[in-house]
Amino acid sequence: MKDNIEWQYMGDVFDTPVGFGFVYMIKFEDGEKYIGKKNFYSKRKRNFGKKELALITDKRKKKYEIVTKESDWKSYVSSNSVVHQKIKDGIPYYKEILFLGSCSKHLSFLEEYYLFTYSVLWNEDYINDNIGGRYFSKDIHEWEWIRN
Repeated sequence: MKDNIEWQYMGDVFDTPVGFGFVYMIKFEDGEKYIGKKNFYSKRKRNFGKKELALITDKRKKKYEIVTKESDWKSYVSSNSVVHQKIKDGIPYYKEILFLGSCSKHLSFLEEYYLFTYSVLWNEDYINDNIGGRYFSKDIHEWEWIRN
């Protein structure tokens, strides 16, 4: 799902990629929120075509190239189906960049940092239902003694 609502960062419109990607929060008018991450660029492997392969004389050379292109980050809203449904239902929302990441590892760390900092699995205001594919909101009831 794509939209035309602009990203906000530190109170201003953000429209130029800086670094590797960002951690974001989508806030809905009904009070629900979602935290995620998004890369500014995507990389993929492109295999050479017949003509390009014919030009290669050294058989040890690679037969592909890595292609980098800007992602759909400007119109991106989330990969979460609940977020998509809320937007489809017309619930007003706001997109905010929380932090810019310098590399993939940094971005993953920042996302988990914010997810734990905001206690998204315990807080009913957050749509997030897992952290890093390891910790799930459905398991939280088993761990409630930790908070008491």
